Amino acid sequence: MNALLIVNPVSGTPLNPDWLTDLLEVFKQHNLEVEVELTTPEEDGQNLAAMAASSGIPLVIVAGGDGTIEAVVRGLAHTQTVLGIIPFGTRNNLAASLNIPTDLIQAVRVLIEGESCPIDLGKVNGHYFLEVVGVGLEASLFPCGEGVKEGVKKNHFAAIKSIFSGLKTFFEFRHHRLVLRFDGKRKRHPRTLQVNICNSPRYGVEFALAPDAKMNDGKLDVIYLDYPSKWDHLLHFVSAMRGQTFDHERLRNYQVSKIEVNGYPPLEVHADGTCMGQTPITVEVVPNALKILVPTTKLMEEFTVENSNSDPKNSYQLTGLSRSNLGQTVNTGDQPD
Repeated sequence: MNALLIVNPVSGTPLNPDWLTDLLEVFKQHNLEVEVELTTPEEDGQNLAAMAASSGIPLVIVAGGDGTIEAVVRGLAHTQTVLGIIPFGTRNNLAASLNIPTDLIQAVRVLIEGESCPIDLGKVNGHYFLEVVGVGLEASLFPCGEGVKEGVKKNHFAAIKSIFSGLKTFFEFRHHRLVLRFDGKRKRHPRTLQVNICNSPRYGVEFALAPDAKMNDGKLDVIYLDYPSKWDHLLHFVSAMRGQTFDHERLRNYQVSKIEVNGYPPLEVHADGTCMGQTPITVEVVPNALKILVPTTKLMEEFTVENSNSDPKNSYQLTGLSRSNLGQTVNTGDQPD
């Protein structure tokens, strides 16, 4: 066996309900032997990944979205097992940050021809995260967002109720006084609606809130608006959704290895959409905590040519990584001619 494939069976789209069959057929064509394990509500993939790593399996491939990937990451952190990604989720933020293509054939080529790169993880109060910690308004709105998602699937009235609840939270939310301590030394005392601590360039609904963040630089990007109006705050996130730079005199951006956050009164906290309670919190970067397969420069150039007529947004510039820290290829099967 070359690899373990962890699959979220509820991932994929109605346009291709047979995606798993297609994926296994592509693996077979590339002589990539895998053992398949399916996630369940009781097993999100963390234990499956941890057992694979402890058994010495060199490669764990996850086919699913960001939630499934995050669970597998927790099982592979600080091991020698390399992570490969086949993006089949709704957002695929991690794949987008690392320029792992959503095209099935291209994603499999990354598994076979890609190179291993160590990336950083974040840790908040002992909990690993890949993308972001949000403190304040955003975290307070997360239950409303989850209510909308569940309501769309089951009960449209519940979805509408959650939307109105979110609007109420947004308009009633007030500026809070925070104390931020950077790397145990520098302090900042902003009055703000929220603070984001980013490990990756993208998160959530494809928010490019920290477009310059690198996932292998040993730093976290701390971003907030100092005493913003609600309008400025909204414009900031609209810009992030569009992938545009938000140029504002009140925008603050710091790079740190560790940050302590206190809010007065306490503020809600989330990490990659998981509720983490309230401030105070300590957030720190964990350098080189995970090995992951990413496209080589040669592959990115080929993908750019292939996608030039189908999706002009695919620039393949590997925005979420510093090229200087890339590693070696992982032998997972026969190399193409």
